[in-house]
Amino acid sequence: MVIDTMASLGKRSAIALAVTGALFQTSLVSAQESGANSNVEVISVSGIRNSIKASMADKKDANVVSDGIKAEDLGKFPDLNVAESLQRITGVSIDRSGGEGQAVTIRGFGPQFNTVLVNGRQVASETEGREFAFDSLSADQIVGADVFKTTTAGLQEGGIGGTINLLTARPFDYEGFTALVSAKGVYETLSEETAPSVSGLVSSTFADGKFGILAAVSHQQRDVQINRIETAGWRPGQTIQNANGVLFENAYIPRNWDQIVDTQERKRTNANLVLQFAPNEDITITLDGFVSKFEVDSLVTDLASWFEPDRVGSGTLNPDTRTLIQFTQEIGNFPVGGSGNPATDFVSHTRNSSDVSNDGFGLNVDWEINDALSAKFDINTSSAENDRAGRDRFNVVGIINNYEYDGTGGTPTVRHDGFGGGNLPDASLSRLHYNEKGNQPTYEDKITEYKADFTYLADTEVFQKANFGVYHQEREKSSFQIFGSQCAFCGYGTPAPNSTIDFRPFTANNFFSGLIDTFYTYDGDAYVDFLASSGNPIQPTLQGNRYTIDEEITSLYVDFTFGYDIGDMPVSLNIGARYSQTDVDGNAVQAFLSDVIPTSDLTLFQNVFAPEQNIVESGSYSSLLPNVNVKFELTDDMVLRFAVYDSMTRPTVSELSPSTTFNEPRRQNLTGQGGNPNLRPFRSENWDISYEWYYGDTSLFTFAVFNKEVDDFITTLSGTELYTLADREGQPGSRCNPSNSTDCNVDPSSLADELVGLEEAYTITRPQNGEAARVTGYEIAWTHVFENGFGVTANATVVDSDVSIGDDSSTTFALEGLGDSQNLIMFYEAESWQARVAYNNREGFLRQIDNGFNGEPINTDTFGQWDVSASYDVNDTVTVFFEGINITEEELRQTGRFADQVYSIEDNGSRYSIGVRAKF
Repeated sequence: MVIDTMASLGKRSAIALAVTGALFQTSLVSAQESGANSNVEVISVSGIRNSIKASMADKKDANVVSDGIKAEDLGKFPDLNVAESLQRITGVSIDRSGGEGQAVTIRGFGPQFNTVLVNGRQVASETEGREFAFDSLSADQIVGADVFKTTTAGLQEGGIGGTINLLTARPFDYEGFTALVSAKGVYETLSEETAPSVSGLVSSTFADGKFGILAAVSHQQRDVQINRIETAGWRPGQTIQNANGVLFENAYIPRNWDQIVDTQERKRTNANLVLQFAPNEDITITLDGFVSKFEVDSLVTDLASWFEPDRVGSGTLNPDTRTLIQFTQEIGNFPVGGSGNPATDFVSHTRNSSDVSNDGFGLNVDWEINDALSAKFDINTSSAENDRAGRDRFNVVGIINNYEYDGTGGTPTVRHDGFGGGNLPDASLSRLHYNEKGNQPTYEDKITEYKADFTYLADTEVFQKANFGVYHQEREKSSFQIFGSQCAFCGYGTPAPNSTIDFRPFTANNFFSGLIDTFYTYDGDAYVDFLASSGNPIQPTLQGNRYTIDEEITSLYVDFTFGYDIGDMPVSLNIGARYSQTDVDGNAVQAFLSDVIPTSDLTLFQNVFAPEQNIVESGSYSSLLPNVNVKFELTDDMVLRFAVYDSMTRPTVSELSPSTTFNEPRRQNLTGQGGNPNLRPFRSENWDISYEWYYGDTSLFTFAVFNKEVDDFITTLSGTELYTLADREGQPGSRCNPSNSTDCNVDPSSLADELVGLEEAYTITRPQNGEAARVTGYEIAWTHVFENGFGVTANATVVDSDVSIGDDSSTTFALEGLGDSQNLIMFYEAESWQARVAYNNREGFLRQIDNGFNGEPINTDTFGQWDVSASYDVNDTVTVFFEGINITEEELRQTGRFADQVYSIEDNGSRYSIGVRAKF
């Protein structure tokens, strides 16, 4: 592998040298300093024009293709959420959670392909992957963000899409004493609630500037309501029938349909402390630490419908897509041994709750050893945890009932008998059903980094600088689940204790027009207590699907900078390489499936597991990543860049897990998901060309073309895995298959006798290497500020891909998250007034190639959002401000393989903030 990468280095270096060989007579290597940017970071900027000017200066001076955002002033990052500001950058788009920006996509490559750093450091993540969750970070303490779309040897490897470096404030950035206080209220249009947010920062230097201290804290709350309608997946190839016979063959039918009201209380608290000491002009020591806590208390109230293909009374099929776009589910209208009667379900759950804790500490030493040599040493550690295991609950109470799905309009509806116009069926018809606790796992992550970077300044005209260094990271990521289910009352056979569980009417606030908005709900915690008092408690236990992944990364790099003038045109060329060794150890505790037994619900089965086993897997790989950057300063105002480089992205940590999770077994599907310890990293060969015209102090036009050829692409696909069920001595084995209803025409009481010694087929989704993808695209951006204070920023990114799937024509593969995007920002600044109107549009894209249920895709429709903001400086100290997010209340829509297979529609409403900020 090393030989191959060295050959690649030679090949790609030759390409670059052929382009510039007439200009240079020696081997040239690229420079990188402090995140690929050689200029001193400008933080003390004030106003929109000055922030644009500072960002443009950084972009022009950089050795790589990059973009950035500077805060207008301390505490004035452009948006209340960092991700929402990043989406304004050319080539950047975001995913949202509860209407807040959460994860970032760069040039069509999703969150896992992008490295996010905070002050040059990688921060532990509470997610199952490597991606950074921006909704856990307050924007009040961010003073800048840089997005590097190409790379140099000194920039940490891992981001095929790009690298984002977030910058926080340091006391030496300010002279003397500085204090900031901010307070605002956030109003949500769906919940019609207002919640407070406050932040404060104090910074001071003393002892003639040798000591500095900065302390900052922020607390934000949101009372959120999320309205959503969704299915868990569309099932292809179904035989649609009832007691009278077959209606349709080879049809799609949704698995279920839920009308969801998710009320959340979100609390985010961030605090950080920075100490700096400069004993002399040559040494600066920085010690810093942060803590963060993000809590989401969620209560979901859900009107649910479960669909079975063998109890359809009547239906309408779209012959072009074979999608059942209208159908009924009817009591008593199912074949012998079929799925039983339909029920209108009332679900109460807290699965969307979370309790995220992050902390980190670091020591940095910046040492000017002599006039030619300088060094930076950094040691830091961070940890993250989402403490969810065993906490969430899921409860179902239902009424045996007829209902009808209608997807013929723009928004699918489900009509339930007895509901509508504020009417409800008799509450005494309510029956107990399924319960569980602990569906969501806990993820824990810890990262420790050691870095030493050196810069040598050469005293020659051509050879200007050499950078070299070493990096080491130790990471441990683990996951475990505490789960228990209770099915003693499954099948709707037991009347619900309505008074005990507070069974009552519920009206959804500001719900989708035309859908049922009044149904029943209850106290889910009281339901759990009733189960315990009746001798049927939910007993969550530690599950046999837990794992710990230990990863060690050691990287070495070297790069050089050379410069030369061709006539009056300065040219610089950098070439370098980064070598990285990765060692992975995976340890899992696994309980494999041993049996599947029925419950009193004809559609639901129960897994039985064998004793736990320990699984140990190890692996290692190395990467040599060459890079070449050429910068032509065509004129004082025009820059042309060329970059050719290799990059890589490691598999997500959870993908490397050797464990397998088996889902709740349904008669219609037996499913699970697992990892693959043998995964190789994504590897990409790339080139970029960028033209930049700085035709004014705050005006800029850019055009860039890029190409990425990615090998060993990892996709998560579903496949069949066989598990042998337990033998029961003296009992027959007739090979009944619960995943195929035609094989199970037996009395449910004897079904356990039928499932013996059987190799049962489970659909398991696992990641795998193999495919290659070529992503090409271009970016165009324009920023212009007029003399009268008005300004405009407009940009667009267009991406496309070609996919190679080898000789297996049955393999389906496409790039998740790949799509075009556009941004338009109009602003005004004059004296004390500032105002912005921003439109962000993300074209439709493939969300998931495999939904994890049956191998069907999920697509996201085009989504455009309007945001506004304004501020007024009352005086030099006090500013009042306003912000509106998604002011037109656009809804996020997802579909299955075809447009008539609506997967989900989510409404987050709008949110508005008004507040005051004071700086001293």
